[in-house]
Amino acid sequence: MTDPAGSAGPLLRVRASASGAAEGPASAVVLVRGAFWPDQWMVEDSITITGAEVEQGPVAPGGERPVRARSGGGPVRLEYRGDFRVAGAGRLVADPEAELPTPDRVIFPLLEWILPSRYCPSDLIAPTADALFGARPRRAGLLGEVVDWVRDNMIYRPGVSDALTSADETLLRREGVCRDLAHVAVSLLRGLSVPARVVSGYALHLQPPDFHALVEAHDGTAWRLLDATGLAPVETVVRIGAGRDAADVAWATATGPLLFEDLEVSVSLVEDAGGG
Repeated sequence: MTDPAGSAGPLLRVRASASGAAEGPASAVVLVRGAFWPDQWMVEDSITITGAEVEQGPVAPGGERPVRARSGGGPVRLEYRGDFRVAGAGRLVADPEAELPTPDRVIFPLLEWILPSRYCPSDLIAPTADALFGARPRRAGLLGEVVDWVRDNMIYRPGVSDALTSADETLLRREGVCRDLAHVAVSLLRGLSVPARVVSGYALHLQPPDFHALVEAHDGTAWRLLDATGLAPVETVVRIGAGRDAADVAWATATGPLLFEDLEVSVSLVEDAGGG
């Protein structure tokens, strides 16, 4: 949504660019634009893809704004620029002592988020989830306890996984990148029948700068955003999209011989919440 007059929250500037090449006719669905979401407002944004025909996709139910690039072959260049205000205080668990819905009381629209998915095989991880957390009170604070366990027991280490690594593999290795840690946390939560999903976003102060994968879980009242790596304040993340796992929110999904490389991402604070 566009920025309403007087909207609260800091102003964040995001930039993303990538160079690619198609060795023949190919296309890619690109998910890099900030989402239309109730707690963030678009001040301005633009996406330019040279060397390809660009088709604007429909806004998805989760606010995602995909585009499709079609190339007949040759170099392709992507540039995205966006300024967003984010009022992310509501992303935090409001009352850790509030009761979570029991599995039989999870409302129908949320049931899809407790099912296993390709990279989050929660059915396989459910016994581990129960052993670790089954005896704990079923309260909203459990969301943070699960994510804290992942952060405390997993090592953030680039290069030890790839695009095919699933949560059960990461749980055995006890190391991975943000995507892997998010998959483990989401799988544990779903194993406890807590609706959970993966969110992609632009994160302030993230090192190295990249698209960031986070965890979002529903406490019976609202979706709450959490970071299993502890590298980014969730209140200022510019949301791109949400899905069952990282496959749903990949920044580029190609069909045919189109490969994007030289990805560069940056996020900067332009103005704080007080307008300074």
